[in-house]
Amino acid sequence: MIDNPKKVTALMQKLKMHLPIPAKATDALIHNLHNSSINISPNAHIEITDVLYMGDEGGICCALKVTDQEEVAVVVSLTHLRLPKTSPLSSEVLAYQTLRAKKLSRSR
Repeated sequence: MIDNPKKVTALMQKLKMHLPIPAKATDALIHNLHNSSINISPNAHIEITDVLYMGDEGGICCALKVTDQEEVAVVVSLTHLRLPKTSPLSSEVLAYQTLRAKKLSRSR
C-alpha cells in the first residue's frame, strides 16, 4: 500500500477547508500539459479548486483553475504541484509528496 488511508483522508479534509489554494506547476507538469495542447507558463496563476482521491495508484488529485485556460478541465496529481511556502499546508503537502514519490520509486 502506497498511501496511509487515515493520513490521506486527514490531509484531504484540510485541503478542502482551504480551497481555493494557490499553486505552481512543476516543470514536468508544464511539459505534460504542453503535450496535451495546454500551454501554461512556470509563473501561471493556478488554483486548486477541488481535491479527490484516485485510489492508491493515483493518490490525491486536484482539479485546477488555470488563468487564461478556464475552458479546459485539468485534474492532476498533487505531486505535480507546489504550494507557496506561506501556505499553512505547504509542509504537510511536501511531506505527502516526498513520501509518495519515495514509495512509488520502490514499487517499480
